[in-house]
Amino acid sequence: MKVKLWGTRAQVPTPSPNTQIHGGNTACLEVQVEGSPTLILDAGMGLHWLGNHLLKGDFGRGQGRAHILLTHVHWDHIQGIPFFTPMLIPGNHVTIYGPDTAIACQLRTQMHTTFCPVPNFFLEGIGADVVVEEVGTSGFSIGTVKIKAALINHRADTTCLGFRIEADGRSIAYLPDVEYLQEAHRQQVIDLIAGVDLLFHDAMLTYEEYPKHRGSGHCSIDDGVDIAARAKVGRLVLFSHHPDRSDAEINTILAACSGNGVAVDAGREGTEYAL
Repeated sequence: MKVKLWGTRAQVPTPSPNTQIHGGNTACLEVQVEGSPTLILDAGMGLHWLGNHLLKGDFGRGQGRAHILLTHVHWDHIQGIPFFTPMLIPGNHVTIYGPDTAIACQLRTQMHTTFCPVPNFFLEGIGADVVVEEVGTSGFSIGTVKIKAALINHRADTTCLGFRIEADGRSIAYLPDVEYLQEAHRQQVIDLIAGVDLLFHDAMLTYEEYPKHRGSGHCSIDDGVDIAARAKVGRLVLFSHHPDRSDAEINTILAACSGNGVAVDAGREGTEYAL
């Protein structure tokens, strides 16, 4: 199993000289497992660049198959979909999985001509074959990949999922947006991610910033380190960086995470993890 980072930011894309190392695109990961279709976690603006890369293979010939797992439908997790070029090509097949029964309506609405300048993939006869499905909390499989989804706490008004992905005897977990307002929220996550090799976890707020933003749907970076240690994960990747956080600031935060008993990286666009 290989995992490649195409977008690592929260909220809004932030391309600038100060974000060239860790990247400025919003959340998007690609999971590659031999013998299984392309698996994508979230569809922020990093999805556009992943789409351009996929055009070099089967997707450019109208023979590609992709599965996109959405944690939730805040803009920074779905706004890459209209700009995912493989969806314009007939013959490709894309299945999008979301957290509730309204997901198809929500995605169609985003691409209404009032808001969106490109053709609506969700209207019959345009581009790729697109299917939208609700994700339950029971496990399911895509090819040889086993997937478990669990409801996690983001905001009270938002249904949000965390994912555990297993293949080839290896495992990753993906939680870009989560807040722990009570111990039950922590236990939900620990039960999902226990023992994974690689954890991508919300890192938008520092310990000092968090009190002013309690209830916003994001935890502190210290919370992420604590969860990783309690769940005995192999490596923690700080993900969903604050849009105003510079590369230098992220590196300073990463240095402060050393020596805590958990191996910690800071997510960088273009990084590939081979498990």
